[in-house]
Amino acid sequence: MRMARKVMRPENIPADILPLILEHLSDRRDLHNCAQLCKSFNRAATPILYRNLDSRIVWTRKYTPASIHHPARTLLQKPHYGKYVRTLTATGAFGLIEPDAMLECQKAMRLCTNLEGFTWSDDSPQGSCHDEILLGFLPVLRALHIKQLTIRTFGGVSDEVWAKLTEFTGLCAVSLWCMEGQPRIMQGWSEKLGDTLTHLELGRCAGVPASIIVSVLSYLPRLESLRLKGVQSNAILEILTFLPNLVTLDTEYLASGVMRYTGEPVASVRELTVRTSSVDVQGPVQLWSWILLLLPRPSLESFTLNTFSTQGDASFPRRFLLELGKTHGTTLRHLNVDSVQLTVEDVQCMLTLHPELETLSCLIALCQNPEDIEEATANARYLRELRMQTSWVPSRHGLHQPVIKFNAEHARKMMLRENSRLRIIGIEKDLYTGMWVRRELKDGTERLEFEVMEEVVRD
Repeated sequence: MRMARKVMRPENIPADILPLILEHLSDRRDLHNCAQLCKSFNRAATPILYRNLDSRIVWTRKYTPASIHHPARTLLQKPHYGKYVRTLTATGAFGLIEPDAMLECQKAMRLCTNLEGFTWSDDSPQGSCHDEILLGFLPVLRALHIKQLTIRTFGGVSDEVWAKLTEFTGLCAVSLWCMEGQPRIMQGWSEKLGDTLTHLELGRCAGVPASIIVSVLSYLPRLESLRLKGVQSNAILEILTFLPNLVTLDTEYLASGVMRYTGEPVASVRELTVRTSSVDVQGPVQLWSWILLLLPRPSLESFTLNTFSTQGDASFPRRFLLELGKTHGTTLRHLNVDSVQLTVEDVQCMLTLHPELETLSCLIALCQNPEDIEEATANARYLRELRMQTSWVPSRHGLHQPVIKFNAEHARKMMLRENSRLRIIGIEKDLYTGMWVRRELKDGTERLEFEVMEEVVRD
């Protein structure tokens, strides 16, 4: 296929589509360069540059004081940029390094009239030593009527800060994470947010009675996304019986003896992430049946399982695979189970039971032949991304890691076969990406060619 080449000057790109293009730039340096290219690019790139602002502590030399990189001074110099800001991140350390920086940040924050979200990050192990800085921000945030609030600390927050936080109303998303200190699980706050809160993350619930967790969440019927850490499995089942709008669940599996609650969930979960660990290679007791209890009707679109065993990689039970396909065979689109072992036959069975699957990431045992992978994925018409890891398996000479002799030609063959939509294939650390590119010919015309790029992904 040949085509004539047409060159468009940057300033002639339609203004309505230019921001849609620039939003794909992940490096702020590229956006900064675009803002300096011409007037049209400046108008499109500047709002994107200031949409999400962060503060960073920079150490230039080992024995020199740290400096703060924060956009507050720029906003004070150009106040009209404040209307572009949607999210803002502040850290507890910069007020101690540069005392005046906190006052500048508060003044600049008042200019962000369209601010939607605020993130507070404090890695200090001393707990509430930086709470005075956070207390200075909270009145400004309340006046701006933010919708999203994230608190990430190492030592938790003081009672004084918590009392101020619980005065916030109208929030749509709340995220609370801490490593130590008193767990904050929305007690006395969830009642005020029941009409608005749709996204909630509680990063430290360990030690809190399940009955309290259930009581707190019962005031939040509008929840659509929930992430919990440290909540017993029985409580998760009960929580799903009164959250009809919940579609995203990220939780741990913490077995607590006999299942005391067996009511059917009213929530139809679309995205499920389960995290667990075990000393038994077979995995935690009742894990697989518990997952199925969470998903009583066809709804699941994305499933991620992160599990760890001290005895090696756990196996993926064939019975669970069949039951999952029986209920969610027509809905599942994304599957990430690269922490449990599957055979090549399991992969073939998975793709047969879930014909709509678009992405698959898994751990393969006993696979050394690229042709086996090609055969297992032959009928995966909608599969766009395939990632496979290999596991340690026993041999006559002890333990060895099988090496799949897969190369770019195998990837090309799988990507270009009939009805194939595969464009990304990862085998161990080798990543193959296929795309159509335009090649310029000597006569000035262009031709489309399919190219497979190979790269090594480093941890």
